[in-house]
Amino acid sequence: MIISRPVQYTSDVAGYRRLFAALGLVALVEEADWSVYAAGDGRVALHRVEPGGPLDGRAALGFESDDLDAAASAFGDAARRFTAENGASGVAVAGELELVVLEPAPGERHGTQGLRALGLWVSEHVDAAASVLERLGLRAEVRSDSGRWVQLVADAGLAAVHDGDVPAAQLSFEYEGDVDEFAARVRAAGVEVEVVDESYGRTLLVARPGGGEPIWVNERQSDLYGYTAL
Repeated sequence: MIISRPVQYTSDVAGYRRLFAALGLVALVEEADWSVYAAGDGRVALHRVEPGGPLDGRAALGFESDDLDAAASAFGDAARRFTAENGASGVAVAGELELVVLEPAPGERHGTQGLRALGLWVSEHVDAAASVLERLGLRAEVRSDSGRWVQLVADAGLAAVHDGDVPAAQLSFEYEGDVDEFAARVRAAGVEVEVVDESYGRTLLVARPGGGEPIWVNERQSDLYGYTAL
């Protein structure tokens, strides 16, 4: 089993906890420096870092797996076994972006129905990055005809690769349901959100604590013009 669990680094843990609560995420592990939250499908991790440090505000591609041996063997010498500070076992995979796979956090609860955690990989090499995720156990489900976007599904949650000049990871979500209704619920919880129209559907732009680029919540894609379902 492979679960998509992107990681958000921040010095404002309290701010992100309020944001995640507004989105309807449910805490599975909530410690001072490390927390894990469940969406309706997939999970999100929150990692405290020093204010103004190199990781503050950045994200990483993270996953959970109940078979770390399989995750390690899929990448051979590129994989490194380790034990996290909280005692959890994990596998780190070196590459354009480091992928971290940890044993599953405890808990079976789920957050907002229809909300799926999505770890986004920005890369110049879309197909190669998607192949790495497939080796990890994810399955490609939608690809743009332009070759600039591939979305993959895990046993829980999603990952995607988008064309871009600078390799990076971003925390995102997908929502299957009434986007306007969901936006109203998030606003009622005190978080600023804007609904915009994109070529593939509507997107919620959710304000981050302290400002900066918003978190994207994409509407579940139903119009496949310019895209191919795999």
